[in-house]
Amino acid sequence: MDQKLKNYTEEVYEETQKIIDLFGPRLAGTKNALDAGDYIYDSINEFADEAHKEEFHVYQGAFLGWIRILVFNYLLALVFLWLDYAFMSFILLIVSVLVLVLQFFLYMPLLDIFYPKKKGKNVYGTIEPKKEVKQQIIVSGHHDSARIFNFFIKQPKLYNLRTTGSIALVIILALITLVFMATSWLDTISIYVKILFSISFILVGQMWFFASKKGTPGAGDNLVASMIALEIGKHFKLVEQLEHTRIIVLSFDAEEEGLRGARAYVKAHEKELKDIPTYLLNADCLYDEKELFFLTSDLNNFVKFDDAFTDELLDISDAEGIFTFKQPLAFLTGGTDAAEFAKKGITSTTLIGMPWSNSNRNTSYHTPNDTLEHVNFNVVHDTMKIFMGYIRYKEKKVGAPVEGN
Repeated sequence: MDQKLKNYTEEVYEETQKIIDLFGPRLAGTKNALDAGDYIYDSINEFADEAHKEEFHVYQGAFLGWIRILVFNYLLALVFLWLDYAFMSFILLIVSVLVLVLQFFLYMPLLDIFYPKKKGKNVYGTIEPKKEVKQQIIVSGHHDSARIFNFFIKQPKLYNLRTTGSIALVIILALITLVFMATSWLDTISIYVKILFSISFILVGQMWFFASKKGTPGAGDNLVASMIALEIGKHFKLVEQLEHTRIIVLSFDAEEEGLRGARAYVKAHEKELKDIPTYLLNADCLYDEKELFFLTSDLNNFVKFDDAFTDELLDISDAEGIFTFKQPLAFLTGGTDAAEFAKKGITSTTLIGMPWSNSNRNTSYHTPNDTLEHVNFNVVHDTMKIFMGYIRYKEKKVGAPVEGN
């Protein structure tokens, strides 16, 4: 193991733990998250050519608001079904599906106006090259932490059944009510249908308690990635100055509130992001180096990434002796900050270090156990090695040798 990278990894651990000790869980919109952002800004300001913090608005709790709408409307739809108002049931269920699609599948801010308006804060710094800027590479993570997902604590093996199963029941009941409205051939068994779906509320109703109001420590998801970004920026400022590549180290807020921090950053900087070739190296959920993979898509698989970019990163990983692979982000598994950049045509991907499906994720993910002891030392080391190797590769590609070690 390279001694310099080993030292950097130890510094990442030290700073991550310090922030967790100082600020605890950092739910977006809370003082803890804002104070953590200020702390990271001060750290960036110690080495970067420029340091910035940018506030934006986040509507606390809105991102997961679709869940309770789904539960409430399902219960109300059952009541109307028993009263033989199938049309009302159908309308309620279709509204639930539309909210689900717009709010969760596509991450649109549909419910924001119904939730309290709070402040979020992105922090970032730039490290300028010695000569003309020909490209810029952003290394990023997010410093807000997630709400605890109760389903990952209590009977986690049933997570997929409880979430995907509940959504499926809403869709099935909507189709059943449509049949009730259109024909009479179900009339003879309508009582059994009503009883069956009333019983199914035992499953759907659990979704009301899906997320706790409490936050996680947020070590692997995702404070450690922000600290990795800072270490990389520090290295290319103090040790290995580049000729033509600007480095931006960026820590987002409100990733766990539907990528609102990344969206605010892209909206504010779209022109600068497109003026010169820009590449985003985002990292999220770094727990296990044996599970490292690059995303080829994001946002429930609705946003596609540049395959050539991920292939380059796979080649760099291989050259550095690190096994990685690539895969799309599975449907119904959410999104990462890279999606907001890719939606605007910015070359992007996210490196993830855990299995990623609703039936198989790291046991620390979105739980109180998201602490540093569950973040492998090598996953931090390997992430830095890959990202730094890619930066050197891109610097060499624009025709300038790298100085330093």
